[in-house]
Amino acid sequence: MAKKNKKARATANPSQPAVEAPQKKAIVVEWEKYMGHGELEDWQRLMRDLGFEEDFSSKSKCRKALKTVWVNIPDFLRAVKQGHPVHHFQSQSELALYTKRSKRFYPRDNIEKHSPLKQLLAHIVASGGKGYGGSALVVRMGGLSLA
Repeated sequence: MAKKNKKARATANPSQPAVEAPQKKAIVVEWEKYMGHGELEDWQRLMRDLGFEEDFSSKSKCRKALKTVWVNIPDFLRAVKQGHPVHHFQSQSELALYTKRSKRFYPRDNIEKHSPLKQLLAHIVASGGKGYGGSALVVRMGGLSLA
């Protein structure tokens, strides 16, 4: 007897309501609104909001510059929304310590392939050597804090 997958069963019976996808966390929705379609102009705005004064002519140049930045993503989004300066950490370990203490992570499973968050991913390991949900998107702008 052939097995049917759950998706096939869910759509096979129209009298049953379709199973909805899990709701995105508010921080993911907020990042998606901020980053738009991820065009060069969106990346350039990100760089300005991070305090860079240079003009970046390509996404590649933005990605390269982000390797030197460590910010917590939820805090970054809040600062931008409120018009405040963005707090930068001196190192990945400083950002990791803050992120673990504040529990202000970004869910790493919600990072799209070409998102700047992919570049910013920094791994934060919880005590016991196990990853906290795998990592904390810690702005790896050097490091953004995500989880």
